[in-house]
Amino acid sequence: MGKQIVIVGAGVIGLTCAWVLSEEGYDVTIIAEKFPSTFNGEIDHDYTSPWAGAHFRPFPSMTEGDLKDFPLTRVTYEIMKKISIKYPESSIKFMKGIDYVEADEEAYATLKTGYADGLHNFTILKDLPTNVKFGAEYDTWCLNSPLYLQFLERRLRMHFGVEFIIAKLMSLRQASQLFPSAQLINCSGLGLKYDGGFDDKCYQVRGQTLLVKAPKECSYKNMTITHRLPNGKFSFVIPRPLDGGIIVGGTRQPLDFNHSSNDFDTTELISNAITRFPELVVYRDNKPTLDVVKINVGFRPMRVGGTRIEREVIDETTIVHCYGFGSSGFEMSWGAAEIVAKLVSTINVKL
Repeated sequence: MGKQIVIVGAGVIGLTCAWVLSEEGYDVTIIAEKFPSTFNGEIDHDYTSPWAGAHFRPFPSMTEGDLKDFPLTRVTYEIMKKISIKYPESSIKFMKGIDYVEADEEAYATLKTGYADGLHNFTILKDLPTNVKFGAEYDTWCLNSPLYLQFLERRLRMHFGVEFIIAKLMSLRQASQLFPSAQLINCSGLGLKYDGGFDDKCYQVRGQTLLVKAPKECSYKNMTITHRLPNGKFSFVIPRPLDGGIIVGGTRQPLDFNHSSNDFDTTELISNAITRFPELVVYRDNKPTLDVVKINVGFRPMRVGGTRIEREVIDETTIVHCYGFGSSGFEMSWGAAEIVAKLVSTINVKL
């Protein structure tokens, strides 16, 4: 095809879009301030993707945005299965996922749309832990987010020949000026606008998790378990395959801009995990705790009304927007990239 594509943003969404578009023969360049190969785990908490758990956990659809977006997770689900087999170095691993809901929630009990749809081996559990009102298990996937992102970048650089440019853009217009004939794909998380600033519907949600060292014999290395607590919070374990430890989480704090770890959050995460995930418990000074290796803090790019995946033309520049995935970037990545590719292929269709 030879048509030049410039992707703004190198999180999991931008990298996945680059893969799909490269496969279809487009000449792809990615512009971003940070790439997986520049991530050192210590700085720039706004580069969200390396901080992710990451796994697929389904949710009942509660809004129109949920109903619009959940099919993207099912497309990704099937593609992740293929990648896990073809590219074991990707770190994707399929395993059992378990949900425990500790309050009477009709959306789970009635299997509201978006929850059980399209999942393999979905089963409602009858034998439940104490204080759990609903439980289900299903086949799901987990991955080691830093390794997976590096896998995507290596594949893009070495196999597809994608060019990576390190730059902090203040507007999409800057990208258009650098590449006047290119079509832009806006994967900037919070929705960078053509003339600067960000999408007014987007906002950040702070997440804090713990990276925990598990004992040698630990079942949580091969399953992911989530407890939805009576107060609406979550306590979960997510294994990071290829010896990446266990992620214990997590918080969901809109408009909290604290980049440092919060001691109260850490204490609460440990306390919740001790009662629900006993295999992780170690004792120090005869007190139960977790073997915490690192405290992670990242900021998810949420958007009111759900994701924005659509095409528009500004000053004769064609832009395909693909952002606002919140905590579901990995889960929706391949489904979103397929839609982006379809929008790009119809560039000559009148809007």
